[in-house]
Amino acid sequence: MSEQRVAKRKAHTKSRKGCLPCKQRHTKCNEVRPRCANCLRLDINCTWPEVNNRYSASPQTPTSPAAHLSPLAESPSQLPAGNFELSIPDMRLLHHWTTKGYAALHPNLANQTDLWQISTVELGFQHTFLLHGILALSAVHKASMLLPGDRQALLLQADAHISQALDTMRKHLQAPTEATSVPMFVLSSVLLTYNFGSVQEKPEDPIGSVHHCFMLLNGIKVVIGPHWKKIKDNHTLGPMIETSSPETLQALDTLAGNDERSEIIRLMELTELVLDTQDKAACAEAITHLHYVAVRVRYISPDRDENPLLFMWAASCSNRFFDLLAAHNPVACIITVHFAGLLAQSRLNWWLLKWPRWILAATEQLLAATPDLIEWLDWARAVINATSWTKAATFSSY
Repeated sequence: MSEQRVAKRKAHTKSRKGCLPCKQRHTKCNEVRPRCANCLRLDINCTWPEVNNRYSASPQTPTSPAAHLSPLAESPSQLPAGNFELSIPDMRLLHHWTTKGYAALHPNLANQTDLWQISTVELGFQHTFLLHGILALSAVHKASMLLPGDRQALLLQADAHISQALDTMRKHLQAPTEATSVPMFVLSSVLLTYNFGSVQEKPEDPIGSVHHCFMLLNGIKVVIGPHWKKIKDNHTLGPMIETSSPETLQALDTLAGNDERSEIIRLMELTELVLDTQDKAACAEAITHLHYVAVRVRYISPDRDENPLLFMWAASCSNRFFDLLAAHNPVACIITVHFAGLLAQSRLNWWLLKWPRWILAATEQLLAATPDLIEWLDWARAVINATSWTKAATFSSY
């Protein structure tokens, strides 16, 4: 039985036509050009091996129906860096966003409909790097409703648009200004969603992937920090940041009183068992912040979105904790699985739906070498396994 599993895994990880970075990292490549899913997620250059002329350099043949669905996807380099004219494929994506995509973005849009359906699109017309991000997210959401074999053209469109958004964003990150602080903040939210949502099949390394998303969140936090007053005073962004505002957090703390989440607090015992002083401090701090989030989310109003509150945990963790997570430290991974358990208990949406199970499965595999630590996953495993399938059925219509 074990020999069969090993053979199956080798077949899964082999990628004969994959890009060079994936080959070097011995990672399965989905072979989507111009940038595969792994390189896009890690934001690295995606280069491809040379091929003989008798073979096509593209994963699509000229006669493939998908090759004619999106001229934009076939030639991403033709997209201008600044303003651009909306092509028919672009307009289809914009139509999808304003009719369906925005409504699936968050679990409760009662207070955010105008923001994501109208205001952010209008802001995107003024700052086209944001519009590129919105169109990329729309393409990924639209692709998520298709069978895996039918997604390639849309994912190529998404890659073309997100590449344009990132190119401009990098320039603004080098010299951030107050004038671009609001669209940059909105784009940071779009990018976080895109990084989770664009991974539509289980990644080779879910822990590494979620670490990348957390680091993106922290990088943006550092850049927008000097312009936070302008962002929070922008009336159109009110519903977007209301849940994580100091006033809301104080109100939640008052409602919570002395409430505790014992399943989170008990993780402190774990840090005493296997960590040195520096790592223990980083993990203890992460547990403390996770407990704050876990208690507060119990008392959040049903008409508010839990996501900003939940992701405040990732924004509050130290660089040392993220170093441990990147190194797949067992304690850091167990703490992150408990975060995934809180996600599973919340009103999940399409771009987060599969992640709790992926993070849990990856950590279970990691802890196979240290079975005495497996019991620390009991609460998260029970929560994630109890909720994932029912929520998958709920979102099957999106």
